[in-house]
Amino acid sequence: MNRTLKSIAAVVALIIPLSVSVSSPAHAAPQVLAVMSSLGPQDLRCAGSTCTTTFSSYCLQRERDVPTTGQAYLPAHPDQFQLSVVAADGTETLLPAGEHVIFRSQRGYSAVSATLRRDDLTALGGVSAKIVTAKGAALVPEPVAGDPNPISEAEIAFATKSLREHGEAIVDATPEAGAAMLINRMAATIIPGAPVNSESLEQLWHDAVGGIGTYRPAGADAIERARDIYEWCQGRISYHSMAGIKSCLEFKHDNAIMRLNTDYWENQPGY
Repeated sequence: MNRTLKSIAAVVALIIPLSVSVSSPAHAAPQVLAVMSSLGPQDLRCAGSTCTTTFSSYCLQRERDVPTTGQAYLPAHPDQFQLSVVAADGTETLLPAGEHVIFRSQRGYSAVSATLRRDDLTALGGVSAKIVTAKGAALVPEPVAGDPNPISEAEIAFATKSLREHGEAIVDATPEAGAAMLINRMAATIIPGAPVNSESLEQLWHDAVGGIGTYRPAGADAIERARDIYEWCQGRISYHSMAGIKSCLEFKHDNAIMRLNTDYWENQPGY
């Protein structure tokens, strides 16, 4: 099924006339989210039946509710999220991620998860996969029946174009955003039960920085800020485990996104 914005208008048209169930009332659609480009292709980590990763995000609409954990989202445009399927021989095939990947809010508006079923990966002929997020990407909440305040087509268009372009300058282009994306990239790749020692900690850093490549390189200021945060998390007495370092990085990431989002709201053009 094509899970991109092309299907949203049709679904919205169908759900608006529906009444809200008394026993299971629907909530109004939450915020449209901007998704930052993650500094290059990001690996989906496979465990059990799924392969997943997380991306840095922020909200474009202060007046709508913050998404609850697990809120389903759809790509605003099909070409903004590309799924790179890697075959056993190393060849890669690019596909629209929205047709195969499920996007959900992870921690309020500050992070979203991208999940691919392992069976679907196998059916696509892959042994591993990555997601490439384009500059200016956005996610729109998946429409639900009985929504008392659904997002209109005009609202979607304004949020994903004008407001998203404004966010590029206010948020995405800053060293703080680059640092947030980098520490999120590290947190997304951590295996909680992995051993903690100087070698494994340094390898995690080099893997994260080295994986950026030339697609969308991070500036020196962003890398320095991310390194300071990473070393701070390593130095906390209560974080002497990979699970603890992961939680610390996510906490620091979300705080940074909150500050960036506040800057964006204070500089947001009016409707």
